[in-house]
Amino acid sequence: MKVHAVTTIAALRSMGEGLLRAYAAILFSSRPVVGLLFLGSSFWFPNAGMAGLIGALTGSITARLLSFPYLSRGLYIYNSLLVGLALGIVYRLDGYLLTLILLGAVLAVFLTVALADMLWRLEHLPVLSLPFVVVAFTCFFAAQAYGNLSVYLFPSAPVEPFVGGWTDAFLTALGSAFFIPHPVAGLFFFIGLLWTSRYLALLAVVGYLVGDGLLQWLSGSIHPTLGQWGGFNFILTTIAVGGIFSVPGWRSLLLAIIAAALSSLITMAVQGVLQVYGVPVLAIPFLLTTLTMLAAMRKRVATTPPYLLLEAPALPEHSYERARLVRARGAEPESVPLRAPFFGSWRVYQGFDGPHTHQPPWQHALDFIITEQGRSFRNAGHRLQDFHCFDLPVLSPCHGTVARCLDELPDNPPGEVDSNNNWGNFLLIRLDSGLYVLLAHLRQHSLTVIEGERLTPGQPVARCGNTGRSPQPHLHLHVQTTAVLGSPTHPFHLLGVTLQTTQEQIAGFHLACRPAEGELVSVVKMDGAFWRALHLPLGLQLHYRYRLDEGEWRAQRLTVSMDLTGGFRLRSGSGASARFLEEGGVLCFFERAGGKDPLLDLWLLALGLTPLADAPMSWADRPSDRLLPLAWPWWALRGLLRPLGGGLDSRYHRSREKGLWRQQGQHRLPLLPGNQAGRGERGDY
Repeated sequence: MKVHAVTTIAALRSMGEGLLRAYAAILFSSRPVVGLLFLGSSFWFPNAGMAGLIGALTGSITARLLSFPYLSRGLYIYNSLLVGLALGIVYRLDGYLLTLILLGAVLAVFLTVALADMLWRLEHLPVLSLPFVVVAFTCFFAAQAYGNLSVYLFPSAPVEPFVGGWTDAFLTALGSAFFIPHPVAGLFFFIGLLWTSRYLALLAVVGYLVGDGLLQWLSGSIHPTLGQWGGFNFILTTIAVGGIFSVPGWRSLLLAIIAAALSSLITMAVQGVLQVYGVPVLAIPFLLTTLTMLAAMRKRVATTPPYLLLEAPALPEHSYERARLVRARGAEPESVPLRAPFFGSWRVYQGFDGPHTHQPPWQHALDFIITEQGRSFRNAGHRLQDFHCFDLPVLSPCHGTVARCLDELPDNPPGEVDSNNNWGNFLLIRLDSGLYVLLAHLRQHSLTVIEGERLTPGQPVARCGNTGRSPQPHLHLHVQTTAVLGSPTHPFHLLGVTLQTTQEQIAGFHLACRPAEGELVSVVKMDGAFWRALHLPLGLQLHYRYRLDEGEWRAQRLTVSMDLTGGFRLRSGSGASARFLEEGGVLCFFERAGGKDPLLDLWLLALGLTPLADAPMSWADRPSDRLLPLAWPWWALRGLLRPLGGGLDSRYHRSREKGLWRQQGQHRLPLLPGNQAGRGERGDY
């Protein structure tokens, strides 16, 4: 009985959490506490609030009885919630309306499941509130034939302005997203939006200003009714396009402004059609604008901002931090990560946009050779065997499948080229993303793989040669868009290597980089002892004692766990956590989540990016500035100057002292020119 009671309590808790998340999801939040605020605010008009709650509960029970997944996220509930709210603001809640709400809420669940799968398979598009619109129109048109439904006369907006002017109009429009068109209720909804994300709140204001301003300018008059019932479309469209499904930036902001203007145009058009039938525009402008723009943006061939986040939509503060950290660590959102296709150390003979052959549309490419004392060959260099890289192993730089390969062409004597076969012997690897990796100028009869074979990173596949348009033995690497040789190239970067110029004494480690011409690229070898000391297996518990500002000593535990997506996280007892990877000879942390936790934050500052190599080296990183403990004046200044967050300037150096490795880190927070919080802060780890 006790086990059954615990299971029941857990189920009810999950159901309640899903219900609150459904309310929050209307404004793209996932916080249950925000959902609770929205639920309470919806009862500003009790008839609509109760109808919405009934619809949400019906959707939740239906989804649970049919065992649909992700119930705690409110995915299948908020469309049912909207159905109840929409019907409850028009008709008086009685037995007749209750029947209509129950049927509409169940239909919304089925439509959500079907349409979500269909849109994802079609263009990786989100379902949003499309099921609600379909069900709402079905119910409204059906209700016109039902004579037993009574109209609900909800209280009109106050005669005396709440704040006045545009502010009241904006808050009323925001309240209309929940079918509660009242400025006081809209204020509570705006507080919840501001609590969720300051950037989303800003987008809401910008979107309404653009949409309503265009509406009034083109029509030459003010439309209070249309602004009351349709203005939320401008707000939701701007939030979705510029804040949830794209990485924040000035380009995504411009795209969001265009989306708000288009939504205003579509609102007028839809209103003109539907007013004949006495049906409101609902969320049609929002859906038409958002889904059309996202589908169109997916067709772009350029890898430039704004970057879409259809696979992993997130709050703008989170997506901005993720993209910022990726860029800071040497990569780009659209760049393909590859392992170095060789052992040891090779020098870049020609880099991206190289002067010889790496010109558009083949500018994304690297050529590698081996040099000793500044020369790529020994003796006079008359024989292929004199060149240091000739006949050395070539490794697969990625997971993929052999699409095409050739190794029948003879190697050229030094100084000569085969202009009829530019790529010489080659191996073309198809990535799971649909792109292709090319390794070219391979030695004759050196391939060890066949077409259709599955490859893994580091697997020997061939040997370096001098075939094709190659005056001396070297290895060519690039990513291309199709399986046709000579296709346009695509940006890529190397993972987990050290770079060193001829002037530098110590190599610098880079988690991700694009080496320049002349730089020495070395593969990081993971040291067994070093890796064992920092290895974080699932279930590992790390126990610490620490104190803050000479205060009392505290005990705390950090535990390695796995999240729902299969990722590993280092989790504190406070609930704070950070995701990490142990791959390619590096321990790398990212996606810090949860509340304040000084121990976890200091741990991440010390070891957030750590090569697991047994060698002295230096490297830089740009971890989140929220990890650095700051006095309140600096904290306030950071929030003002960096509303989306930013990165620290962190420098690390590792050296061998008395038989032990010593790793030092220095972290600085540049806020104003010549003024840096944390200047000189240094830790030995």
